[in-house]
Amino acid sequence: MNHPFDRYTEYTDVAALKKSSETPLRKCMRVNTFKMNVEDFRKYAESKNWKLKPVPWCTEGFFIDREDRSVPLGKDLLHLLGITYMQEASSMLPVAMLDPKPGENILDMAAAPGSKSTQIAAKMNNRGVLVANDMQEARLQTLRSALNRLGIMNVIVTKKMGQWFGKHMTGRFDRVLIDAPCTGQGTARKDSTALKYCSIDSIGKNAKLQRELLEAAVHATNIGGRIVYSTCTLTPEENEDVVFSALRKFPNQLEVVDPSEIINWDCSQAIKDSYTVQESLETKIKNIETPMLRIWPQTYDSEGFFCAVLKKTAPTKEAEKYDLVKLDKEPLSKGKVKEVCEFLEHRFGTSFKNKSEVLLQHKERLWITTEEVFKFKLPCPNAGIGLPFGKTLSKSPVMIDHDLATLRGSDITTGVIDLTEEEWKLLARGQDIDCDPELFGKVLFRYNGLCIGRGNTREGRCKNQLPRWIIQVLS
Repeated sequence: MNHPFDRYTEYTDVAALKKSSETPLRKCMRVNTFKMNVEDFRKYAESKNWKLKPVPWCTEGFFIDREDRSVPLGKDLLHLLGITYMQEASSMLPVAMLDPKPGENILDMAAAPGSKSTQIAAKMNNRGVLVANDMQEARLQTLRSALNRLGIMNVIVTKKMGQWFGKHMTGRFDRVLIDAPCTGQGTARKDSTALKYCSIDSIGKNAKLQRELLEAAVHATNIGGRIVYSTCTLTPEENEDVVFSALRKFPNQLEVVDPSEIINWDCSQAIKDSYTVQESLETKIKNIETPMLRIWPQTYDSEGFFCAVLKKTAPTKEAEKYDLVKLDKEPLSKGKVKEVCEFLEHRFGTSFKNKSEVLLQHKERLWITTEEVFKFKLPCPNAGIGLPFGKTLSKSPVMIDHDLATLRGSDITTGVIDLTEEEWKLLARGQDIDCDPELFGKVLFRYNGLCIGRGNTREGRCKNQLPRWIIQVLS
């Protein structure tokens, strides 16, 4: 039986491709600039004796090499706090090509598990609206967890088939990313089963879906807006062919954007590798070289990936009118907002809320989002909006959520316990700690200048209220 990669003999060095795909991936992570700047991360890495190598196309991304690997990177404190995100280098490329800007309306059409949505949001700097969509409930839970852990509040999560956006949200977005479902051949380095599901039949089914999703992305983008199409597979049918299909369908409404004009990275080899594939395709637009990015695993010592950038220059579909759906959360009254903010300022020295942000309530739960998100109307119910803020209690206006605490709790001036090394070790094992007898009620823990979570004090003892999942990871 032939190896699935044998069909690429005329495109690349297949022996090198096979060897690379059998080699473990380098560890890689991205800094969440919501919570830490890159320079401070470099200092942290230096204190850990990590060797960093920048990802060529992502200024916040780094390959990491360590001599001491006794503690997995997934258990590192910065990762648990959402300050860093474990993300493969090639996966950072589509957002680099999307180049999101603060204040824009952006759609991530197939957003779970959340690596690209959180990367987009960091670039937006909490300004503008990010709609993060996925179809499967289990994947949505993973997506929401990632968004919360990294402190993203300018987001609306939706649960729709991607094709829905082309009809119901025509021309609503400045930029749209469709990181399409695919056969996943490029992930073979981390998933030994990846190549079992790339039959001609599965390739064809995926390509059909991908063409539908890309067309919907084109419709959902406004005039002058940008569409990025990407996959983590290597088949021409799911990559260059899909893009050519869109260009043929919308010859006067789409332009291909040269990736080298977007980013300060020499991507000439990746473009050349796509040209090589394009030459053999019957779908190729005659006598035109179409610059797209093809990442063979052996070229950049990464996963395999594909990425193309399009610009919408003219209407592709007339926008239809649809009834807008009311949010399932109500804005908190001005009086209640004042009460909550004054309580937190008295307790911690900060309200945890900026002027341009809105507090929403559903039953006893509070969420925080931006005014831009609150005013952005959808013709469907949302599956999540903003960041969990806290829970109202009978004896106090609010108990803030863990993710909000780690986002904005590092600079609080009161109600804080600065942990010793021994105290942190006790908390990490799920134990309680002694504290100043003068403390009473809710407090936040700070360790090495970082807010790591919450506690509850009484009579010289502090109850550990770190999330159970963090203690399970650390134990």
